[in-house]
Amino acid sequence: MQKLRALLLLLLSTSTSTGAGAEPPLRVFDQPTAERLGRELFEQERRVAIASDLVGENFDIEAEHIVGYITSGDPQHLVVRYLRRVEQHYEAAVDALFANLLLPTLQVPSDPALTPAQTAQAAARGQVAADVSSRCDGRYNTLVVPDPDGKRMLVYAIADSADPAKLMLGGHVRFTFSADGQDLESAEPLATSCTAGPRKLLQEAADTHGEAGLSVRNLLATTPLESQVLLSLLYDLPLFVVTSDLKMWEVAQGKMRVVRDQPGPTTP
Repeated sequence: MQKLRALLLLLLSTSTSTGAGAEPPLRVFDQPTAERLGRELFEQERRVAIASDLVGENFDIEAEHIVGYITSGDPQHLVVRYLRRVEQHYEAAVDALFANLLLPTLQVPSDPALTPAQTAQAAARGQVAADVSSRCDGRYNTLVVPDPDGKRMLVYAIADSADPAKLMLGGHVRFTFSADGQDLESAEPLATSCTAGPRKLLQEAADTHGEAGLSVRNLLATTPLESQVLLSLLYDLPLFVVTSDLKMWEVAQGKMRVVRDQPGPTTP
């Protein structure tokens, strides 16, 4: 599945270019919004992973000329639409339809034309694919959700580790696009490096309630970010995050809470 998704991201990036620009300070969402976004991203990620497995098993990706995918709908009723490029535009090749269950129905759409919103998302994903090809080692998955402001589109590039014994704690980026997917308004790194943490040490932190093992350092905000909520759910592992004000937070099961107000081993 990861190979298929990496291939689709690479193919999508070859048909899109993006300009370089200065990266503004990070926009930090309030705690309830960050928690909600992290949970939504996780539900989308696992459904896209399942859909990509099934499409790869049931369709010849090269013969169908599939180059990428877009998503729509709420997580429980997600539609993952796989795209092919025809001349200067995209069209639908295969749809994976989720209806409450985690097993989708696959179908070839009778009308392959994309809606304006779908075309906008494809354009935005293409810009992101081109950008992240030069970040970290270029291994990324993309997720798209509406901006909480109700007016724009957020595309998350989530870095992926080639080593199953390590988890990518850094390298993730949030891109904000205009609603039509044409204007990239900001590209915000959600970490200060491409750090990968040993799963064993992260598990030790979970087992000792943050007293030993490896904690995650967040220098960008005084609360954990939505990407850290996603990662905790994705790895099925509580993460202990030390924020810029040196508080320690536990991020687990889609929620976050302070477990230490000041530096040191004592927890309340």
